[in-house]
Amino acid sequence: MADTPAAAAPSLDALDAVADRACEPPTGASRAKQLRWVAGELRTALERGALPPAAAGTLAALLAPATLDAYLTAAEQGLLRRRPAARPDHASPASMHVRENCLRILATRAGIPLTLPDRDRPAVTLRETVAARPRSILLGHLENATRPGQDDARTRILAVVATVLDTGCRAGELCALRTDDVDLHRGTLRLTRLPQHRDPRTPPATETVPLSPTTRAALRNWLTARERLTLRDATEPPGPDNETTDALWVSIAPSGHPRPGLPLHFRGLARAYARAVHDLNTDMAGQPGWHPLPRRMEPLRRAVRPRSDDTADAAALRHADADADSDGDGDLPKRAGRQRS
Repeated sequence: MADTPAAAAPSLDALDAVADRACEPPTGASRAKQLRWVAGELRTALERGALPPAAAGTLAALLAPATLDAYLTAAEQGLLRRRPAARPDHASPASMHVRENCLRILATRAGIPLTLPDRDRPAVTLRETVAARPRSILLGHLENATRPGQDDARTRILAVVATVLDTGCRAGELCALRTDDVDLHRGTLRLTRLPQHRDPRTPPATETVPLSPTTRAALRNWLTARERLTLRDATEPPGPDNETTDALWVSIAPSGHPRPGLPLHFRGLARAYARAVHDLNTDMAGQPGWHPLPRRMEPLRRAVRPRSDDTADAAALRHADADADSDGDGDLPKRAGRQRS
C-alpha cells in the first residue's frame, strides 16, 4: 500500500479542525493531550500506508469502520510509534482503551456515526489495595509521628497521607486544594471531587469532609511549616498577602529555583509520595502485621472507601498518560522538566 502524503489528505485537515474544537475548554489538559495524540497517530498511519487510500479523501472515510480497524490494528502492533519503546510490538490495553474513547469524542464533535471494530479486550485489573491491618498500623504511626520539630518533607507527607486516609481523595484532588479549603477550627476540609470520566460540562461536586484529630494535627503542623516555606518577604508578617501561593501543598527544595514554596503539581506530588513512602516503609520494617505500602497513592486511596468509578475503565485512563508518552506522536506536548519537590 503506497504512502499517502499528508499534504494531499483533506481528511487530515478536517480532523485537525475537529481536534482543535474538541480540545477547547472545558476539556481538560490531559484529555486534550490524548485527543491530539490520536489525531497525530491517524496522520502517521495514513502517511505510512497503514490505512486504505480512500481515508485521505474525507473525514467520514477516515473514521469509517474499515479505516478504524486498520488504524487500531497498526496501533496495537506498535507500528505508529515515533520513538523507541521497551515493547515495540505491544500496546497496552490502557492505551487502546484511550484511543477508542478519543475516537468516539472526535466522531461526536464531527457529527459522524462511529462504529468501532469488535476487539479482544484484556481485563485491566486494579492494583491491590492496602490491607486493613497495615492501614490501622499506619494510622497509629501517624498519631505518634505527627508532632512539631520534624523535617518539612516528613511533615508534609504525614499530612498528605492523613488527608488521603480521611477523605479517599485522588492525587489531582489533593493538588487542587487551597489553604482556605482547610478549616482547623471546625475540623473540616472542603474538597472538590474530580472523578474519572466526569463530563467536563458538568460542574464538579464540592463537599465538606470531617477530619480526624490525627489529620487535624498533621495539617496544623504542615500549615506551620508551609507558612515559612511560602513567605514572600521575610521582613513582613506572614499572611495571605505575603505568600508565594495559596496552594495547600508546596515544594520543599525545588531544583533550579532560588527558593521553595512553589505549588506542588501532580507529578511532583507523586515523586514526593514515593520517596516518603520508601522512608516510611524502612521506619516501619519489623512492626507486627506491617506490609510495605505501595509507592503509588492510588492503592492507599482505594483502601479508604470503595468508589463506584474505580472500574477497569477508570484504571485505563489513569495509566493512559504514560502509555501516550511511550506510544505517542512526536507532536505531543513535551513534559515539563523534572524538579525535586
